[in-house]
Amino acid sequence: MPDLSPLAWLLILAALVVGILAGHFGWGKRWSKRFGRLHPDYLAGLDYLVSEQPDRALDVFLRLMDANADTIETHFALGALYRRRGEVERAIRIHQNLLAREALAPEHREQALLALAQDYLRAGLLDRAEGLFQEVSEVSRLRASALGALRGVYERQHEWQQALDTYRKLARTKAAPPRLVAAHYLCEIAGLAIDRGDITAARELLRQARRETAPFPRAALLRAQIAEREGHTELAVRLLRLALKDSPNLMQEELPHLLELVGVERRDALLGELVEQVQPRDIGELRRLVFAAIGAKLGAAAPLRAAIEDVFARDETLNAVWRAGGGDFERTASEIGALLAHADRYRCGECGFSGRTYYWHCPACQSWETFESYAIVKLR
Repeated sequence: MPDLSPLAWLLILAALVVGILAGHFGWGKRWSKRFGRLHPDYLAGLDYLVSEQPDRALDVFLRLMDANADTIETHFALGALYRRRGEVERAIRIHQNLLAREALAPEHREQALLALAQDYLRAGLLDRAEGLFQEVSEVSRLRASALGALRGVYERQHEWQQALDTYRKLARTKAAPPRLVAAHYLCEIAGLAIDRGDITAARELLRQARRETAPFPRAALLRAQIAEREGHTELAVRLLRLALKDSPNLMQEELPHLLELVGVERRDALLGELVEQVQPRDIGELRRLVFAAIGAKLGAAAPLRAAIEDVFARDETLNAVWRAGGGDFERTASEIGALLAHADRYRCGECGFSGRTYYWHCPACQSWETFESYAIVKLR
């Protein structure tokens, strides 16, 4: 069997399916009256695809499109396949060629504009994509698709107010993503308001975010930031603890800050309370607390001793480090801390992107609130 590209196999499969359906429903007679016979250039184009000559195939299909208006849907499918394969320039050529046709029906023109906007988005030409998505969003039958893509463009450009406005337009079409997304947009805008010192606006935005979804730890973190700026340390501590309770994945990121706020004299008491809070839940939360504390160089803190021993006993790698250290507790904690300092601490549950920084919005797949605490200690 020849080693064909995925695109070639898809086209061949499509041709077989069409042939079967044509025979079953009697399409062949109607087609033969309409077209006379299959255009030889169509077969030539398929031959170029099978022989891995996509540029020649594209030239043939574009000529065929100029000669025969009834091949438009085929070219939409071909353009979409090129885009999915990452061959965006070829997809752009197909859709630009369609739009250049004077006799193109209005519905086909709208469809071609949407497809070209998707091509530009895939190519990273965000300004061009934005303009076309805005144009297509005025077409009722394509509004949801165009607005959904436009929202993604604004996310990538960090145009949060425009993303929120687009989200609300989508909500009117009943095609909006979960309200959690709107809450994050409001937090992004609130963070900018805090940076410029507009605390009144930030508070109102955070109230709106909490109305979108609750519990919402990100809003609690930003409220804690405001409280700390205004000198309300105890309120900041309560809000940080609330955020950690609602989102244990934030432990490694926020525990050092929380301990700094309570001060050395209250540190052990707080660590003891946190151990009591997470221990009854599951070993995963206890592990997060232990790793966060060791990363903050608190492995020798008395309230954590039993928790650290429990976590070490359940992990083969940590146990090996402990045994190699002769059971010296402080030395083992220090070595684990050094290993953790070089480990990726978070991973996106959607795409697997990992890093040392927590992201509310995954920079790889653009998903919201999918980062999970992730630290694998590897022996070198």
